Amino acid sequence: MAFLTALDGVAGETLGWSSPRLPGKVIAEPAIALKVISDAFQRNTDAPHLGVTQAYDARGKRVEDVSITMTVGGYSDSPNVRNAFVLKWRGADVGALAVPILRRLVSVWDPDWAAVTSRTLMRAVAEVQPAGKPGPKVGHLTYLSAGRAQALPGGLDDKQLETLDDGGVVIGSGEGDGFLSVEGATALQRRL
Repeated sequence: MAFLTALDGVAGETLGWSSPRLPGKVIAEPAIALKVISDAFQRNTDAPHLGVTQAYDARGKRVEDVSITMTVGGYSDSPNVRNAFVLKWRGADVGALAVPILRRLVSVWDPDWAAVTSRTLMRAVAEVQPAGKPGPKVGHLTYLSAGRAQALPGGLDDKQLETLDDGGVVIGSGEGDGFLSVEGATALQRRL
């Protein structure tokens, strides 16, 4: 819930988050949030190693549509089953929201990697970053955890690389034209 509230702050408006499992109920109310989460864990008793999947969505004026889909708590050895967090939005300037949203996501969820991308970029780099390929996907803006950052190849432009307090790095500044271009994302994906 704290993450959803933080996203409201980034968007500059209260988005009224809901779950497809409880249509019409705003999950900002603690009792509704608890029900959504406890129901998800109860549904998953047959295969707990696969994790729990949740989905939330909201609408606003600045951010027309925003959705979150996540699978958490999985511990399968299968490379096809992984914990994931996907946040999609439409309607607001990517440049204005990408950096604060990525920082909130990293601080709350402590992911191995994260990327701010678009369908256009995903299509453009599909050759070097095919669907289902394990490992980090590079976006216009990419976060690598401290452990993953140790494997970065040398020679990256310091203007494109920001080291965070936790030792992770953000590649692409997100300021002005600082986002990685299609060419830059493709080159970095090949190097990783």
